[in-house]
Amino acid sequence: MKSLGLALAGWIVASAFAAADAAERPIKVLIIGGQNNHDWKKSTPFLKQLLDKSDHFAATIQNAPPQGAPKADWDAWEPNFRQFDCVVLDYNGQMWPERVKKDFVEYVRNGGGVLVIHAANNSFGGWKEYEQMLGLLWRGRDYGASLYVDDEGKVVREEKGQGRGMGHGGQYDWKMTVRDPEHPITRGMPIHWMHKHDELYHGQRGPAENVNILITAYSDPAPGRGGTGKNEPMVFWVPYGKGKVVSNLMGHVGSLDPMKCVGFKVVLYRACEWLATGKCTTPIPANFPTAEKISIEP
Repeated sequence: MKSLGLALAGWIVASAFAAADAAERPIKVLIIGGQNNHDWKKSTPFLKQLLDKSDHFAATIQNAPPQGAPKADWDAWEPNFRQFDCVVLDYNGQMWPERVKKDFVEYVRNGGGVLVIHAANNSFGGWKEYEQMLGLLWRGRDYGASLYVDDEGKVVREEKGQGRGMGHGGQYDWKMTVRDPEHPITRGMPIHWMHKHDELYHGQRGPAENVNILITAYSDPAPGRGGTGKNEPMVFWVPYGKGKVVSNLMGHVGSLDPMKCVGFKVVLYRACEWLATGKCTTPIPANFPTAEKISIEP
């Protein structure tokens, strides 16, 4: 009996250490760039730099082959999604090989999490599973439905072929509005906060099913800004199988200033953490932007 008690005590201690190790282990994040109509050679390593700056994450880049790469390069590309807790897409380019697409769909369907950054929602036209995962993408008005939030906070759906078209106006500083203040990603944020000089996407189209809008931005129709006059979805998520996909439409590059915005960084951290663990421990920092003031970290 004494040996049984010792064995049980040893098992309890070992289990406690295993649980502590799991809690302290950094979240493994896979970042994929390699092609984009934006400057991914700036943005992809900068996303890794932001994630590695936090003790919560360990980021790895596995870029796709460049545009026009030979088939042998694509055959050798193995993103190994299952080895990671979360995937960040900074990719907007040619279609992935069928085996990679299949692995990606299975990864998400079986519980994986994906964060889509800015122009990555432009990619993969006609890949139905990807479009279902995102819900709203950079697609023409005749491609699918669109969503916006009216001044009373109600989600309005514009059906295929109706309403505003897809695009963006000029770049400027714009105000974000948190629409779901109880979600782990947005909990504790100011309801309104300013985001640094960026492209504000409007009229995104797609299946528009099961889209949970977390943050919107007002698309200013003033001269030189060229917006829609609507509250456009900027951060939203869609469940897919056991997994989920968050779209963050901030992050135009050009300049890295939109990604240096403290609001962008906090959304990045909290989205990756929520996708991987279902919760967020990243605090809202004291220098988070306010309704009147942007906040940039060098």
